[in-house]
Formats: sequence, C-alpha cells, structure tokens
Amino acid sequence: MTGNTDRTGNTDNTDNTDNTDRTDRTGDADNTGSTDAAGWGLTEADDRLHPFPPDEPLWTETVWFSWMVPERHLLGYVYPVFRPNLGVQFGGVTVYDASAHLPWELPVRHWQQHIPLPELPDLRDARLADGITLRAARPGHTYDIGYASDELTLDLRYEALMRPLVSGGESDLFAQGGHLDQPGRVTGTMVLHGEPIAVDCFAIRDRAWGPRRDQRQRRVGYAYGTASATEAFLALSGQDRQGTDRVWTGYLMRDGVWSPLVAGERQVGRDSEGRPATVRITGRDELGRALSATGTVVSRMVFTPYPSMFAWCSMTRWDLDGTPCWGEDQDVWSPRRWRRDMVDAPAATPAEPG
Repeated sequence: MTGNTDRTGNTDNTDNTDNTDRTDRTGDADNTGSTDAAGWGLTEADDRLHPFPPDEPLWTETVWFSWMVPERHLLGYVYPVFRPNLGVQFGGVTVYDASAHLPWELPVRHWQQHIPLPELPDLRDARLADGITLRAARPGHTYDIGYASDELTLDLRYEALMRPLVSGGESDLFAQGGHLDQPGRVTGTMVLHGEPIAVDCFAIRDRAWGPRRDQRQRRVGYAYGTASATEAFLALSGQDRQGTDRVWTGYLMRDGVWSPLVAGERQVGRDSEGRPATVRITGRDELGRALSATGTVVSRMVFTPYPSMFAWCSMTRWDLDGTPCWGEDQDVWSPRRWRRDMVDAPAATPAEPG
C-alpha cells in the first residue's frame, strides 16, 4: 500500500536497515537459518510506532495487512492509520470482490475518522477502539490479526515468506520516513455477513511512517504477485516527465533468490471507463535477471483513504514469467489528476485480451 508518505523513522536520521547484502538466497518456507527477522534488517522496534518528531503534526504511521480468497475474487484490507502528534487514529477494514467497486456498495467498508488516542498503542499487542486487534507472535515475521463487527469477523495469521523491501532516501516519496513491504502466507477464517470462509493465501503487508501531507499525491503504481515462497515480485512505479510509468524500486524472488529491482516499466490497459483491466510489468533486478509479469484484473474497488488520494485497487491474476499467481495492482492518482486526464480528456487504452 503506497501513497505520498515522505523514510528515516529515526529522529536522529540514523538508519537501522541492514543493506550490507541486498541479495537474499532462501527457499525455505519456514524462513529458518540466516533468513530470520534480524537477518532481514528488522528488529522488534519495527513492530511498534517508529520514533517521530514532535513538531510534525502530519506525521503518519500505517499498518496494512491484506488477504484474499482467489476462488471468490475477494480481497480484504486491515489498515489502521495513526497520527500520534494529533492523537488520532483513522482507517479501518474493507473487503471487495467482483460484485461492486464503489465504496458504499462494497461487501464491507468500515472506515472511521478521528478516533481519539488517549495513549499511543503498543502495536506488538494492540486492541484498537474500532475492533481491530494486532499481535506480533514473532517480531518481523508472524502476526495475528483480528476484527469483530456485525458484518465481518477476522481470525487470521500472517507468516512472512521472505525478507521485506525497505524503502527510504532513494526517492522523494520516502525522503523523510520509511516504508517496508513483505509478502506472506495468510491463514485463518473470516465470517462475512454470517458466512464462514476459510482463508489460505499468499498476500502482502506493509508499514509506512513519515509526514503524509494532503494535496501532494503523485501518480504511483504498486503491483505485486506471489506464487510461492520462492517466486514473487513487487514493483513500485511513478511517471517520468515523458509520461512513462517507470519502476523505481521493488523486488524479484526467483528460484529462492531475492534481489531488488533497479529498472522497469508498468503498462496499463484500461477499459472504456479508464479502469485498469490489464497490467504488464517488465523490469530488471540487481542480478541482471529480467522480470515479466502480465496481469488480468478480476475485481476492483475505488479506494480513497486520504482526501487527496484516489486509487483503483484491483485484484489481479498474474502470469509471472510463465507461473500463475494472484496479487493486486494499485493505480494511485490525485482526484484532480484523474479528473484532468481521465474525465475532462479521456484517453482510454484498449485492454489486451485476457
């Protein structure tokens, strides 16, 4: 989940990320040996709220866990957001499938604003006022996620599959904060409108921290897919001055070898309403390996978590270098940019056949 979060997370501008070996070789589904959380550059502190400057009112920290039920084309978010200097929490839980894409028609859209925070939560073991529960069973690796409401209950466990991508400093998107993205396996149960549904999928989590200022939303692409603990990708992209959607960071996990992406391009085929219908990601990692992922959208939602952010979040069936897998494409705009480029002067690109 990305937006306009500007990395360090440490008020002394130090960086606790271990970048000494940016290539990771692991094929172990249980992530034993050298691929534990410490070896990934994470510590228990990364499961708490990160340090924040007291004079930045818009300092924002987010916690995002996703899960999906591929056979139902269903994808969900748990996404609490904290503004510690303002003493508020917002965000919530949402579920989308192919039945609807507008926020007020989704199967679940439980979104709140300005929940008071009498004290800052310890996110290693938190019970939030909106019904979300979070517990770090194994720091940087295993998390229990719960939720209780009249429309939806969740009892899920996330277990990391591989090291996270930790972003910061190399892009103005994360110039003053931090961002980590980590794929995992999610298992458990959801009860949706009274119907128990088993969950067993590959999904992703992220954390972001830093100033998040409204009216500064850039065009961003965020595409990911996971086939197994040894085959996965993530591509974060943004438009250059020529209008090309350039991949500026991400990762490729192939044959159990993880390496950062260093170049690439995201191309979106849109339907008659401008919505993403197909997505193609090409790229290259630090090891020189080529990435090719072609995705077909199966369901989508309009996502507006912040006043200046409009996104098409689309559950996507990917062909990852010949391997089928599931994931998502997030097509992020500002409302003003969407209106200018896609409403006032529509230029839909015909989608390739799926």
